[in-house]
Amino acid sequence: MGYHYITLKQEERVLTISLNRPPTNPLSSEFGLELFKAFREAEQRDDVTVVVITSALEKAFIAGADIKEMAAMNQAESEAFSKLLQDANNTLERMKKVVIAAINGHALGGGCELAMACDYRFMAAGKALIGLPEAGLGIVPGAGGTQRLPRLVGIARAKDILLWGKVMGPEEALALGLIDRIIPAESFMAEVMEFAHKLASGAGKALGYIKVAVNEGVDLPMEQALAVERRYGLENLLTHDAREGLTAFGEKRKPNFLSK
Repeated sequence: MGYHYITLKQEERVLTISLNRPPTNPLSSEFGLELFKAFREAEQRDDVTVVVITSALEKAFIAGADIKEMAAMNQAESEAFSKLLQDANNTLERMKKVVIAAINGHALGGGCELAMACDYRFMAAGKALIGLPEAGLGIVPGAGGTQRLPRLVGIARAKDILLWGKVMGPEEALALGLIDRIIPAESFMAEVMEFAHKLASGAGKALGYIKVAVNEGVDLPMEQALAVERRYGLENLLTHDAREGLTAFGEKRKPNFLSK
């Protein structure tokens, strides 16, 4: 399908998804549907190892929901909107690809929730804010915020952020574990893409299996979680990359991974 608010650009094994709904990428039903479809497309591209999500706008990654549209929704429409955004974010978490949120502006509400569904969160240094301000509007985060935040920063810290509707700058977010790295604004995308391409040069199939093994097993009892690890480990042994990696080690040479 074509996209109105999204551009997909692939370079080697890295797919960049760029968001562009001025002025701040507010999440509407139409935009949410495009996100879901773009993430599904990324999931289905066999030649992609790493996905980078960023904004084409100068000051906003995603600065929250389209409040006017939300205010006009009835209960059924509100539930459908929440489910749509949850499904989009679940796709990021589920796909056997490494997903990087390149946060180059405000990531508030749904923007923070989308970023939390990614595997890495890199944020540009500066005045951009990240957080979940919904409580200040009298509403509840609806795209995974109440569930993913505690898993990232712990229950006590998550409740404090959620109950007070806190937003914060990059340094505080890094200290809490909400983001993984702060990058100077002037070199932000260059450093993000360097990281993405370096990661994508590895064994893409193994990276994908490692990601989903962690995500699926983390909340299971240990015996069930270890079964998940065995299952994905055995599936991965059937890939080119696993055979190539083991053979290259025996032959004392650098492996030629193909993400196959």
